[in-house]
Amino acid sequence: MAKDHLNVIERALMMGISDQINGATNSGSDVHVYGQFPETEDLKFPAIVVQLVSSGFEEQYFGQNVTFGSTSNNTSTGSGEVYGATFLVHLFVDRETEIRIESPLIKTGADTDIKYKQRRLVNWLMLNIANAVMEIDWDVYEEDELEILERHLEQWRDIGFMPEAQWYGATAEFSLAFLNLR
Repeated sequence: MAKDHLNVIERALMMGISDQINGATNSGSDVHVYGQFPETEDLKFPAIVVQLVSSGFEEQYFGQNVTFGSTSNNTSTGSGEVYGATFLVHLFVDRETEIRIESPLIKTGADTDIKYKQRRLVNWLMLNIANAVMEIDWDVYEEDELEILERHLEQWRDIGFMPEAQWYGATAEFSLAFLNLR
C-alpha cells in the first residue's frame, strides 16, 4: 500500500508555518492556519490556508532500485519514483486585525513591540510564510518515512485588497519534490 506522503506533507506545512510564525508573535497564537477553507463563521484572522492543487511525477524510477534515507543505519531500498506536488498558501487579513512583534532593534526600556496591520501585516506574513516553508525541518513533523528532495517558492500572486470583503490577501505557490518508495 502507498504511503500517505501528501497528507504528511500538508500537515507538516500547516504545523511548520504555524509554529514559526506564531513563535515570532508576542502572544504565540495570533495566526490561524487551516488545511481547507473554513466556513465563514469559523474564520479567524489573520488566516492562512494550505491547499494541495496538483501532484505528478517529477522523474521516474519505475523498476529501478532506489535508496531511501540519508544515513547508513536508516536506509532501505526498493522501487519508486520522485513525485512533485504543488501547494497554494493563501493568506487573508481583515482591516481590524493587528499583531504585535517584538523588535530586537529597539532599545531596551522602550516599547519594543511593532504593530502590524493591513498591508504591512500581509507583507510581514508573506516573508515569514516563505521563510517557514523553506526552513521546515521535515524530521520534526514526519509521521512516516518522508524524504523531501526539493522545495521552491514559485511565486506570490493575487497580492492586494478585496474591497467587497474588506480583506487584504496574497497567494503563494510552492512546489515540492519527494521520494515515493514502494
